[in-house]
Amino acid sequence: MDTSEYRKWGDQSEEAPGGSATQVQLQSARTELGEAQAKLIEQESALKELRERSVAFLLTLTPGIISTPLTPAVTKGLAEAGRDREDVRSELFRALEAVRFQNSSCQPCPKSWLPYQGSCYFFSVPKAAWEEAQRHCAGAGAHLVIVGDLEEQVFLTRNTRGRGYWLGLRAVRRARKIQSYQWVDGVPLSFSHWNQGEPNDSLGREDCVMMLHTGLWNDAPCDNERDGWICEKRSGC
Repeated sequence: MDTSEYRKWGDQSEEAPGGSATQVQLQSARTELGEAQAKLIEQESALKELRERSVAFLLTLTPGIISTPLTPAVTKGLAEAGRDREDVRSELFRALEAVRFQNSSCQPCPKSWLPYQGSCYFFSVPKAAWEEAQRHCAGAGAHLVIVGDLEEQVFLTRNTRGRGYWLGLRAVRRARKIQSYQWVDGVPLSFSHWNQGEPNDSLGREDCVMMLHTGLWNDAPCDNERDGWICEKRSGC
């Protein structure tokens, strides 16, 4: 099996001039982000505690006066906690934007991967069984592709290059009968793009799903080694 495609996954682009300064700025932005997140957690914890105390206080009142307005001190405390939380959220947002700005020169997807809507996709040349294909994707920090909607399906179809590929979709069986289909992340199938007459579970052993060169889906035996695979992972930027 030609492994040249796999070696490409680990390729790293050369550092651009001034990269050291950019890395220092990026590290500083990440530190600020961590501090902002810690503050947000602290403020939300304080707000939760204040609310719990208020509820506990209300529960001690008799039914006839539960509708009595909160004391000025409690009302003021809730308002201040809410403002503090919003301030921390704003600070967190600014830190995130700083990270994005400092990291804007990064390579969104590894070499040989195709970008689309914040994700990176790898269309293999070698062929393998479904389980082996999933292991190859996992080794690259990815998973077999999860198709979320028609737009993503159109993107995949445009890049089949006349080949068939495994998808990250498998059947869920109970008492030897297929009950449903589930993606590799555990989410049940919602959008689908089946070929006519599929899935048909021929001979009761077609538990895995592949995409034909036309883009339409077909169920097939998981040990079938006639197809390639598509890996998907989130962009690094």
